[in-house]
Amino acid sequence: MSAAFAYYLSHENGGRPIILAGFSQGADMCYRLLMEYFGDGALYARLVAVYALGWPCTDKMISAYPQIVPASAETDTGVVVSFDCEAPEVEETFILPAGMRAHSINPLNWRTDSAQADRSMNLGACFTRYSGEIRREEAALCGAYIDPERGALKVTDVDRADYPALVPGLPEGAYHIYDYQFFFRNLQKNVEDRAAAFMEAWYAREDAA
Repeated sequence: MSAAFAYYLSHENGGRPIILAGFSQGADMCYRLLMEYFGDGALYARLVAVYALGWPCTDKMISAYPQIVPASAETDTGVVVSFDCEAPEVEETFILPAGMRAHSINPLNWRTDSAQADRSMNLGACFTRYSGEIRREEAALCGAYIDPERGALKVTDVDRADYPALVPGLPEGAYHIYDYQFFFRNLQKNVEDRAAAFMEAWYAREDAA
């Protein structure tokens, strides 16, 4: 992963802005790239955002690597967008064990507190085949709020029997594999919004120079 990213920077990027995205172990790889490469201020200045879903962003990571900055709003840039989904009654998983707290943001209202986001704010859940083709899409499928103690994203309005955990070791009600799927259209729009905010600031800096 590191070698591939180094090649990309040297041969393909051409000084353009960067968005990183990953899920679960892929999210962990995004954090590793942040740790290894983005301590460089010039490279960090080109970072739009990192979508690291399904892997917790912790105080330990933030204190050790100042370039890991949790998202706090809808269009801040140079930040990490992170959350992991679970049913309200779930108390721990191996992704977010008891005693750990994650820095998360709600992809429906783009808040980091425990304010409930109604399902009406969900622009569309998209469920895909392995080919990437969307097999089903449903707007207003679910709402969400952040657990104030653990930082997990609690998903409401769905029956956990309809969305099994599937991953060995995860309890039923752990919606880990649906992190992107439950909020696909909101995340898609947010990538566009953050990129637009980044480019507006980019051009403003160029004009000022």
